[in-house]
Amino acid sequence: MFRELFTLKLSGHLFDNAELLPRYIDLIRDLWRDGYRMVIVTGGGSLARQYIELGRKMGVNESLLDMLGISASRLNAQLLASALYDIAYLSIPTNLDEVFKAWSTGRLVITGGFQPGQSTATVALLVSEFLGIKRLIDCANVDAVYTGDPRKDPNAKRLDKVRISELMSMLKSRTIAGTYDLLDPWALSIAQRGGVTIYVVGCNNPDALRNLIVNGVGAGTVIEVDH
Repeated sequence: MFRELFTLKLSGHLFDNAELLPRYIDLIRDLWRDGYRMVIVTGGGSLARQYIELGRKMGVNESLLDMLGISASRLNAQLLASALYDIAYLSIPTNLDEVFKAWSTGRLVITGGFQPGQSTATVALLVSEFLGIKRLIDCANVDAVYTGDPRKDPNAKRLDKVRISELMSMLKSRTIAGTYDLLDPWALSIAQRGGVTIYVVGCNNPDALRNLIVNGVGAGTVIEVDH
């Protein structure tokens, strides 16, 4: 199912876990060596939130706070690329042109954020559309899409499948740095126009990601394009 090129969006939360991250590094290397081809986009995680919080206390404006978050996501990307130095392109792309040049080398491309106002989910969808990729795996800090925040709403329902238009109606755009939703409306609009199906899987279990990529099963939620 995932023998064609796909995009893998990795939650920044992975980079907060010194035990879990090495397992993902081994998994990505194994998959690459087995012939699976992907482009990876990393989130900023707690490092981004820490710098954004400090900057906000010092009166830094939202665009500059976004730049702090972008820098954190790129640092995470650089860490991952360094750990995968044997297969990865070591220079982290900062825009779509650089993504294309990096991908043309035949090595694994890993990137973080691009510009203020964009979540890394949006970047992952832009990269997918740009390279003609039709499947994106969102390895997120939640195991699926719910109708509400399951940590706060006991009545939140888990969704096995949902159409982009249905999910768009559930979400409200967030424009404050460091507070993006799992998938913001801009990211979803790019998925719709690019015809990209999104598979949400929890980042706490690398075996779930392996099962999805190798066997095509195990996604927490499949977000489908409207036809």
